[in-house]
Amino acid sequence: MSIPVRHTARSLAVALAWMLLSLSPAYGQNNEGMFVTVQNPITTEGVNRIKTFVNQRIGAGAGNPERATTVIFDFNPDGKPAATPDFGACLSLQDYILNTVNGSCLTVAYVHANTSGHTVLPVLACRELVMSSSAAVGQITDDGNPPLVPALNASKETIYRETLQAVGRIGQAAVVKKMYDANVKLRKGFPKADPQNAVFFDANNPAEAAKIANADDLKPIEGVQDGQIGFYANRYAKDLGLCKATADNREAVAQLYGLSPSSLRDDPLEGRTPDVYRWSLKKDIDGSIRESLSRVIRDVKQKGGNVLILTLNVGGNDLVTARNIADDLRAAQTGDDKIKIIAFIPELAPSAGTVVALGCSEIYMTKPKPDAMGDAKEAEIGDFSGYLKSARQADIDANLSSIRDLAKNQGYPELLIDGMFKPEIEILRVKPIANNIANQRRFMTREQFNLNKDEWVEDKVVKSKDQLLKLNTTQAVEYGIARASVEGNTDKSITTMLGWPDAKSSDPGWLDKFADFLRNPVVAVLLVVIGFTGLILELKVPGLTVPGIIAAMCFLLVFWAHSKFSGQTFALALLLFLLGLVLVGIEIFVLPGFGACGIFGIMCMLGGLGLVTLDKVPQTGGEWGKLGEKVSLYMFAMMGAFVLAFTVARYLPKVPGGNRLVLNTPSELGVPSDNLPGAADAAELLGAIGTTNTPLRPAGMVKFGDKFVDVVSDGGFIPAGTRVQVIQVEGTRIVVKEV
Repeated sequence: MSIPVRHTARSLAVALAWMLLSLSPAYGQNNEGMFVTVQNPITTEGVNRIKTFVNQRIGAGAGNPERATTVIFDFNPDGKPAATPDFGACLSLQDYILNTVNGSCLTVAYVHANTSGHTVLPVLACRELVMSSSAAVGQITDDGNPPLVPALNASKETIYRETLQAVGRIGQAAVVKKMYDANVKLRKGFPKADPQNAVFFDANNPAEAAKIANADDLKPIEGVQDGQIGFYANRYAKDLGLCKATADNREAVAQLYGLSPSSLRDDPLEGRTPDVYRWSLKKDIDGSIRESLSRVIRDVKQKGGNVLILTLNVGGNDLVTARNIADDLRAAQTGDDKIKIIAFIPELAPSAGTVVALGCSEIYMTKPKPDAMGDAKEAEIGDFSGYLKSARQADIDANLSSIRDLAKNQGYPELLIDGMFKPEIEILRVKPIANNIANQRRFMTREQFNLNKDEWVEDKVVKSKDQLLKLNTTQAVEYGIARASVEGNTDKSITTMLGWPDAKSSDPGWLDKFADFLRNPVVAVLLVVIGFTGLILELKVPGLTVPGIIAAMCFLLVFWAHSKFSGQTFALALLLFLLGLVLVGIEIFVLPGFGACGIFGIMCMLGGLGLVTLDKVPQTGGEWGKLGEKVSLYMFAMMGAFVLAFTVARYLPKVPGGNRLVLNTPSELGVPSDNLPGAADAAELLGAIGTTNTPLRPAGMVKFGDKFVDVVSDGGFIPAGTRVQVIQVEGTRIVVKEV
């Protein structure tokens, strides 16, 4: 039996097509889309901002991950009602959606609160409408008050009708007319010419009613009352063919259309021309990283930048600090001077590095070309195995809850975060058995899937039991964690892909550079050598003080640079200030006079105060001026302190009771100044016994025979009238102890 050639060719074509389809990659979770927040009320300025923002995304090249194929207009910012009386502004947005956006991608109106007025016009211009369960749409009027007579003139009514026709929903013309004309008697019936398909019509319009079989016998539609303006809740909007589906939040909308999590977040760029900066994190996450990154963000904003590519080669187990950094990054993406922060993972970002990445606007990861052996080491994200081995269960539970909350706020699947912490669960990707919107996917545990087999079918095992989930670049992109992959391992790979200018280096300030310099092994060893040399000299030759001060400074810098406080301005400022207090205290209570301890102490205290106000070395005249203003405040404060001290010293002895706080001079005691010994005479007093003439706190005066001598005690307080003995003489410094 022969087979016709045409039939054979057709069979081969079908077989070939089946083979190609079977070899196609699994459906990804990250179809590219974008949410556009439509501010209420709609204004011409707001429409222009939307145009700039959307044009940038829908006009991107076909291979650009930023190119949106689905645009969802969110008409209820923060879930609040929306109503715009300005017909012109709404018409401008409607015209843009119909004539520009609809021709490039799928448009969806998302209504999740009561929406009325002419805001309804651009809602109807979108190809599909999704509503929350508590939302309602209708009441099209110029002033927001539903009238009992037609609210729109003929030209506006024509525009509404033409809008429906443009998106293929002319069958809802009577439904929409009911929104602004209470006289519409809305009914649903079967046309005489097409008795199989029901339509909505106005029973008060003779021309429309004449086309419907038994038009006079039809009952009112549930949820629509005669004599009242139309305002349709979700349930009735579905019955009337206006609403395509129900979604109570952006996450649910993204699931309906298979959009990536990054689509849920408003783009901080908002159509602005990218001005890109870069910064790299290279050590384990700690408090110093947080402060350093805050300085980087401030520097980028001060320079007018709006994009920061953050290269992550970091890990660490401090998930609390990592979560705080993620919150800082999220805050930087809001406000008047918001910036877009891109996390770039060229190799690994385990534990704390993953948490920081989740706080960024979006994530890019490296997927290099295969080498000669066919191997390609992809980047990885989500490896918490090291943290789980070292942490307590209570801390694990608390951090898991915190990171799940972060993922939820950023639109990432919380179940994938569970899989990174819990080896006992099995995670599946499933697809609905029936879906009239898009090829949506969802993640479920095996137990959840078994309870919902009548609605969902298994698509892929994402994570097997008894293992932790960690994702390479391919998986992260497929499951919507990463926005896209790049071949290179530098930020230039991202800017080239997106068509942006090369990233510029940010300058977090001199303090971070200083900390990096101190962490250099050669510098660290040199500081330790100098420190111990100073200590040895101080021990061998007591009283030199300067070597001891230098040793203290060296060890302070070593500990600061290599501790988790490295790079923190406040930590270094506090350490310097405390060291200054100690040195001044030694000068006052141990080494009376004004020598090296006092000078270095004051310098350390002023240095500590200065660091609190100085983030980076000033580069412009304005920055130098601001620094001068701050420093001058401390200078004036120091001058005021000297004036106050001299004033108190002069007048306190004359204040009743105040003279008890002041040590009287020999002249005030009636003792000639020539009775005080010089260096030669002081040496002769070694071993001498006298009586304290004043309290020693620890300095005071002792009477030896007929001479009054300034001395210091060997430590504690010694009251007046106590017998003491000289135990040490250093120049004119005489040390006594109680006997």
